[in-house]
Amino acid sequence: MSSRAGYTEEILLAIVGPQVIDAVRPVPISSGTVLIGESGRIVAVGSCLEVAAPSGIPTLRASGMTLLPGLIDAHVHLAWDKSFYTIRSAEEFQARSRARNCERQVLRIAHHAQLALAAGVTTVRDCGADDFSVVAVRDAVNSGQFVGPRILVSGRPITTTGGHLYCGWSADDADEVRSSVRVLAAQKVDFVKLVGSGGTNPPGTDITRAQYTLEEMSAAVQEAHSLGLQVAVHAVSTDSICLAAEAGVDTIEHCSWIGGKGGGVQTDEAAVDLMVERGVGVDHAIVPRPCLFADETRMQTAEDRWWLTMLDVRWPFLRHMRDRGVAVFLGTDAIFGPWPGTECWPGFQDLARAIEVMVQWAGFSPLGAISMATCEAARALGLNHEIGTIEAGKQADLILVRQDPLRAPSALREVEMVLRGGELVAMNGRIVLSRSRGAGEMRL
Repeated sequence: MSSRAGYTEEILLAIVGPQVIDAVRPVPISSGTVLIGESGRIVAVGSCLEVAAPSGIPTLRASGMTLLPGLIDAHVHLAWDKSFYTIRSAEEFQARSRARNCERQVLRIAHHAQLALAAGVTTVRDCGADDFSVVAVRDAVNSGQFVGPRILVSGRPITTTGGHLYCGWSADDADEVRSSVRVLAAQKVDFVKLVGSGGTNPPGTDITRAQYTLEEMSAAVQEAHSLGLQVAVHAVSTDSICLAAEAGVDTIEHCSWIGGKGGGVQTDEAAVDLMVERGVGVDHAIVPRPCLFADETRMQTAEDRWWLTMLDVRWPFLRHMRDRGVAVFLGTDAIFGPWPGTECWPGFQDLARAIEVMVQWAGFSPLGAISMATCEAARALGLNHEIGTIEAGKQADLILVRQDPLRAPSALREVEMVLRGGELVAMNGRIVLSRSRGAGEMRL
């Protein structure tokens, strides 16, 4: 049998024998075969009885393992580390921003991107940085000069003067918002990040209130869409969520529904109606806090307790939104490194931990939670024609894990092998720089 064997392109790699969670079927393929062509795309996928590996091509024997689509983290901040959580004042936040320089920023972003890739996250959406250094890293990855995940960038977020994530660049009315969108487009960003409500940094912004009016949010959407860019809106307050849905943004980040008395949860069904009608996706963008893993740490702050109280209400409503037809997907709001004062967690485990949280705390099935970080994320980001599932014609962004994540989601914490575009880019948590394919068989 030739390496073409009736296919439209040369087959360069066969993966044989693993359980395949393709994010398409409601149940996995128990023992499957995936063929990868010279284009770096999947040529065929099916059970070992349906798809035969052509003779004479490199074959990876992976019986007993599980193959999944590469994970998608829809909300990260590659430029930042978790020292961000120790900032206690607006002045400290501004001083930190001024102390950054582009050279160190590029190195930090590149390092964090490779941590994510080695953990099986083959696509990240960077939702805001101090400058445009992440654009340079994205371009280096896209040109093949640097091994990293696919990176979607927003550059600097659009926020109000002194608002959440304010770093000396702001827009305070509809005309300034439009102008800011054009500036971002000129920097070749992939999407626009608008900060629709207050947040936690710099300290002192109001997380219970919107920062922008409907006119201002609509201006961002109209201008960005005219330039072919999606708009992602940070919205934790209920009024900002309602405005974002009415403005027809592409994705709402966090969607925390904070608006009740004392900063409690206040949901709004009319906003959900608008999300369904206008195709607005919701990125849960949960920070997987150590306190959610009591077997590892009993550390729990007053802020942790407040967030857990909120999440007990938000999680059932998130499932309700999904059942209503809202596209619900998963990001981590990740900034990198261990939690201050702890060793939690080595490498980049944030997305794997977020999937665990969705199963153990939020009531999602393992397959449902994995789908939020694969096919659902790809659909919301407009990339479902390229990634998010294991299907013929899609990019061969794939990960292999030893254990079955449908039985134990913690299996995703340790990824054995990562392929991006059909090429081996990481093994056992380490980036692989030499990615040549040779004839023969490999076993894991």
